[in-house]
Amino acid sequence: MSFQLPNSKNIPRVELRSKECIDTVLKPLTDNIKIKINGSLTCKDIFHTAVCMAVDKGSVHSISKNYQKVVCETSIRHHFQKLDLDNLIRINEKILLQEALKILEKGKKYVFAIDFTNDPYYGDTDSSNENYVIRSQSKKSTNSFYSYISLSIITKNNRFTVSVLPVEKNKTKVDYLSYFIDCIKKLNFKVKVLCLDREFYSVDVFEFLQNKKIPHITPVVRRGKKIKKMLIGRKARNAQ
Repeated sequence: MSFQLPNSKNIPRVELRSKECIDTVLKPLTDNIKIKINGSLTCKDIFHTAVCMAVDKGSVHSISKNYQKVVCETSIRHHFQKLDLDNLIRINEKILLQEALKILEKGKKYVFAIDFTNDPYYGDTDSSNENYVIRSQSKKSTNSFYSYISLSIITKNNRFTVSVLPVEKNKTKVDYLSYFIDCIKKLNFKVKVLCLDREFYSVDVFEFLQNKKIPHITPVVRRGKKIKKMLIGRKARNAQ
C-alpha cells in the first residue's frame, strides 16, 4: 500500500509494506483474544495466518507462497469457531485502540465519524446468520449484505477506528448511536462534531442527537418537494 500527497512532487512516497501492517495488527489481537489450543499451534499462528489473508486479500492456499508458518484451512476454521461474537464486540475497542491510546489525549474534543458499510453476501441464510444478513438496494448483483457500522476519530493527520459493530435486523440506528456515545464517554473523549453518512438521515436520529446536545453533520437526502426546492442553487442557506 502506498500514497502520495497531491502537488507534492518533491515529497517522497510513503509506502506501507505488508509486514508493517501485519506486525501492527497482530499484537493487539494476541493480547486481547485467547483461544484454547491443544498441540503445537498457538494463538499467534492462527491470527498471523488470518491477518496475512486479509492483507493479501487471498486464501490460505495463495498466501502460503509468500509467508511462513501458514496454518491449514481446517485448523483455521476449527479454532475460529471457538470465538464468541458477543465477546468480540465487547472487546473490539480494546483491540482497535491499543496503540492509538498512546497518541490520543484523554478529555480532548475530537471530530468523530460514523460510517455505514454494506459488504455483498452471496451465500445461504440459515439460523446461524439470518439475523445479520441485511436486505438492501441491489449492488454487485445481490441485495443481501453483511453490514457494519464503524466509529472513527478524525485528527489533522490520522484517522483512528474506535469501534466496529455488525448490523443486526432487530436493532435501530439509534441503538448503535447510543452505544457509540457511551463508548466515547467511557474512553473519556469529548465530541467536537459527529459526522454521519446519509444512512443516518432520519428524524429519530436527529431527535436523539439533539436531546443529547451533540453537534452533528449529515448529508441531506434530496427527498420531498420542500427539500428539493431548498437545495436549488449553490448559495449557503439555513432552514428550520
